[in-house]
Amino acid sequence: MNKIAPIILFAFNRPDALKNIIQSLLQNEEAKDSDLYIFVDGPRPNKFGEEEKVKDVQEFVKSIEGFKSLFYTFSKENKGLGNSVITGVNQIINQYGRAIVLEDDLVLAKNFLSYMNQGLDRYEKEVKVFSICGYTNKVKIPHEYEYDSYFCTRSSSWGWGTWADRWNSVDWELRDWKRYSKMARAFNKWGGSDCFKLLRSVKDGQGNSWAIRFCFSQFLQDKLSLFPTVSKVKNDGFDGQGNQL
Repeated sequence: MNKIAPIILFAFNRPDALKNIIQSLLQNEEAKDSDLYIFVDGPRPNKFGEEEKVKDVQEFVKSIEGFKSLFYTFSKENKGLGNSVITGVNQIINQYGRAIVLEDDLVLAKNFLSYMNQGLDRYEKEVKVFSICGYTNKVKIPHEYEYDSYFCTRSSSWGWGTWADRWNSVDWELRDWKRYSKMARAFNKWGGSDCFKLLRSVKDGQGNSWAIRFCFSQFLQDKLSLFPTVSKVKNDGFDGQGNQL
């Protein structure tokens, strides 16, 4: 591999989940050569017991070893996942030109980092490729299909990577909404029936999903994402305890 991408990990109030993803990352051979950046969001106001859980997460973060380097940022206020991801990735990705992005509710395969870094190397100059995704739904692979990955529209946010130029092309503020608002049918046809509803919720201030804005930019640019035929990621985050989009 030409260069190892930094890992940007977003955490919040689940110390056990964070321990699980760190343990799975350390089983990847490339972990020892990877710079790890962890952003821990602040507790939400009036959430009983959450401040203590966030403090437990922060203390665990300080103890992490096994990576090339460790950097961490602890937010005093709760930004929400959407704002945390956008600001955190903005801070790091332009230093390296690429990044692997994770959330604390994922468990990773032993070859996750190898797959991600190889994909980021292989498709860096292929401008048609918008991201490398580590998660995939169960897909029926044709018997004669001999590859271990495939291309598809709509990126997955469950363990993914991209390059600075793709990331910086996203209109996070949805500035051209007059034009975008006419694309509902086309966007839903491209990525699924929930797409435009999620995008509109961001514009209306009711939602804050970074992922739908990332996907919308991918749609506007007619680009693809790479997926493995066998998922490198399992999501354990359906306990209702995590941060908001």
